[in-house]
Amino acid sequence: MVSKEVLKSGVKSGPAIGRLSTYVRTLAVLEQDGVEVISSQELGEMEGKSATQVRKDLSSFGCFGRRGLGYTVTQLKAQITGILGINRIWNLILIGAGQLSEVFINSEAFKRNNFCVRKIFDNAPVLIGKRIEGIPVWDIGDLEKEIDPETDDLAIIAIPPRNVQSVIDRLGKTGIKGVLYFAARAVNAPKHMIVVNQDISVALGIITYHITNRPNQAL
Repeated sequence: MVSKEVLKSGVKSGPAIGRLSTYVRTLAVLEQDGVEVISSQELGEMEGKSATQVRKDLSSFGCFGRRGLGYTVTQLKAQITGILGINRIWNLILIGAGQLSEVFINSEAFKRNNFCVRKIFDNAPVLIGKRIEGIPVWDIGDLEKEIDPETDDLAIIAIPPRNVQSVIDRLGKTGIKGVLYFAARAVNAPKHMIVVNQDISVALGIITYHITNRPNQAL
């Protein structure tokens, strides 16, 4: 779920942006494999989308490729990464030093997309002042003091849902511009902050829907 401020701003739809992200991932693989040109039909088949959907997604953000000639893989990848803003380094802070945070710290996808974890905040005395994979762990009580909105771009909240709102309230005072959290609940966010909720239960519901409604599925 995206905050109301994003919806009101006229930003392109989440699904379309999400598809662009998957196109970049696929284009990166093609580039590594030495593929120079790809058609919308071929890209669509790789993504499980129609060629029409691919062309519609791309045309929503500008003009790419030439009709009948396809897309230059390297050029299209560069154009989409520019649209998504991942053609620069994004410094992340993690709120919570649990197992979910370890996934982000070690994520190759994060590194490929220029997301770099710089700071971790937690309330466990055994962790405060130490380093996890070279990243310093700060006392969450010092959140407002240690976050610098000039260098810290985004925050990922990986703590129990009951504490998410209070942390977002505190982050709002720091001037940080974007937050991702994981909780099956809505939150109130400052107007200057883009807040996205990745509710895993919703994603699982999508999976179970498709399994349940798959044609000729034997149960």
